[in-house]
Amino acid sequence: MFGYGKMASYAIASLSYLAANYEEEGFKANSATIAKARCLSKPLVGKLMSQMSTAGLVNGTPGPGGGFFLAKDPAEISLMDIVKLFEKVEDALTCPFGPGWCGNGDPCPIHYDLAEKNEEMIEWLTGTRLDVFAKHDVKPNRSDCPGMKK
Repeated sequence: MFGYGKMASYAIASLSYLAANYEEEGFKANSATIAKARCLSKPLVGKLMSQMSTAGLVNGTPGPGGGFFLAKDPAEISLMDIVKLFEKVEDALTCPFGPGWCGNGDPCPIHYDLAEKNEEMIEWLTGTRLDVFAKHDVKPNRSDCPGMKK
């Protein structure tokens, strides 16, 4: 069944911060700011932002006062746009009985249920846009961030 992994989850978390602050004129956030706001490591956020910049989801300006910002309106970026950068969406449905079961004769007993749930997840990711995070920034409880100081 299709889900998405940690990297895609962390990328969504990073962009949710930018989306939450999108309407603030001139808003930019560096990797450290995003990392602190989302309880992530700064190097990880830097790597994610680099990949998302290459994909055209964010832009960045270097130097003091620089940072990252969304390249498009949050309403134009779906969660699927982010997830597909980190996951093989087209190969998402795998048989729980192991490789080679489904597609070679009768499908496994839960094949059709899994296919339906997979399609629901893809539709949800495709239909959900970053604007759901606009003006809804959640401040983390610092005690929930391992290794981060209060």
